[in-house]
Amino acid sequence: MASSKLDASEPRRLARPWWRDLPGWLLLWTLAAVALASTCSDRRSLQGLSAGDRAALYQRTSDEFHTLCEGPHAGDFLPRCREQARFLRSFPECDEACRARLAPWR
Repeated sequence: MASSKLDASEPRRLARPWWRDLPGWLLLWTLAAVALASTCSDRRSLQGLSAGDRAALYQRTSDEFHTLCEGPHAGDFLPRCREQARFLRSFPECDEACRARLAPWR
C-alpha cells in the first residue's frame, strides 16, 4: 500500500522564485540593446559621410582587410577580421562580389 505522506528522507524541492532570475534577464536584454545600438550607429555614421569620403573609407578598410585577413596569418586575427568584415558589409559599395569575399568571416 502506497503512503500518501512524503518520506522524511527525501529532500523537498521548492520552486525557484521568478525574481531570482531577473538580474540575468536584465543583463541579457541590456547586452542585446547595446549590440543593436552599436550596429545602428555604424550605419548612421556611414550614411552621414559624403559619397567621396565613404568611398575612401571603404577602400582603405577593404585594403586593410585584404592585408590582414586574406594573408597567411589571418587566423591570428580572427576577432578583428570578423569585425572588419561586418563593417565592410554595412557599406553600400559592398556588392555581391564583396559579400562573397566576406562570407567566410561570419
